[in-house]
Amino acid sequence: MTLPLYLHDAPNNLPDGGHRGLWYNRFFDRYDSDWKVPDTGKAAWVKDNAKLTGNHDQLEQMSLRHLALVTALGGRGAVFSVDWNFATGLGLTHPVENGLAWHHTLGVPYLAGSGVKGLVRAWIEVWDESLDDEIKDQLVNRWFGNQDQAGAFIFFDALPVAPVNLSADIMTPHMGKWYEKGGEIQNWRSEPEHIPADWHSPVPIPFLVAKKPKLLFGIAPRCLEYASELNKVFDALKSALEWLGAGAKTAVGYGVMQINDDETTDLHNKYRELEKQVALQMLTPEQRTLQEMRIAYEQECSGNRKPDAGGVFMDKTRKLLGDGIHWPETERVQLADLIEKIYSYAGWGSGEKKRERKERLTQLRHS
Repeated sequence: MTLPLYLHDAPNNLPDGGHRGLWYNRFFDRYDSDWKVPDTGKAAWVKDNAKLTGNHDQLEQMSLRHLALVTALGGRGAVFSVDWNFATGLGLTHPVENGLAWHHTLGVPYLAGSGVKGLVRAWIEVWDESLDDEIKDQLVNRWFGNQDQAGAFIFFDALPVAPVNLSADIMTPHMGKWYEKGGEIQNWRSEPEHIPADWHSPVPIPFLVAKKPKLLFGIAPRCLEYASELNKVFDALKSALEWLGAGAKTAVGYGVMQINDDETTDLHNKYRELEKQVALQMLTPEQRTLQEMRIAYEQECSGNRKPDAGGVFMDKTRKLLGDGIHWPETERVQLADLIEKIYSYAGWGSGEKKRERKERLTQLRHS
């Protein structure tokens, strides 16, 4: 058997903020004195790790970066919610006999892009009855590629958008020996434990599942010429997730999910707000001030309400009427146009005050 990497001085518990996947996979410590794993040790380890995992801020930041990449490539991203349980990577090697696919940096279960691609391909190739065989062959070769060419679409990893609640589950196979060595039976009379029969006792095997996680899926065209087919590919993804499910144990209902419109809209709104902030950071100080004043103008001068003459917005307008004289020409002229628009709406004042503001505006525009 494979022994653990450590013998001494391993921590007793996962440190705060630690990577749950690294802990689960590398620090299993329920061996007995002969380095065997008792059944009670397996169940205890799974139960001890059945907790909320993942950092909210990290997952949100990663989701926004993920969505930004998909969007920059002309793709489409959406959040899907799992109806019940979700399990992925159960076939990975682990002392409890069932692993879990953990994201390498986020410490949460996820679905690799290759799995997403395989799921959509299976839907097109096997399950979509609206397509004839000729159309299926064409779509499979074009969308997913073959030995001669890459597929027309890129399928991204499906990542949780929020911390994931892990739960302990159990499977009870009755015919483990048959699955292991059924094809090697020489004489079934002398090997009754290897034949499939209802008298075999179930063998409880514990494993971890994610309870109703929310995952961000993304698909992007490899070339712009295929962009017109993106919605069809995404519709195939939605159908596959709703009718087949993703990950392991889909035959019993695991991994079935539907698109979550509210979460998708919320994530896209956060992304658009982040885009605005990034765009502001790339501007010069004068350009940034102009942009902020334009936004403030739309807010202050909306509807029938005029801005308060002694308020912060108008105080800043009066200050910029003087300070803007030192700005670069292009930004200075744009500022003059904006200030003229503000005073035309809010009022220039009267008498000497009005004349002075008009003169300073002329200097601002033509100096």
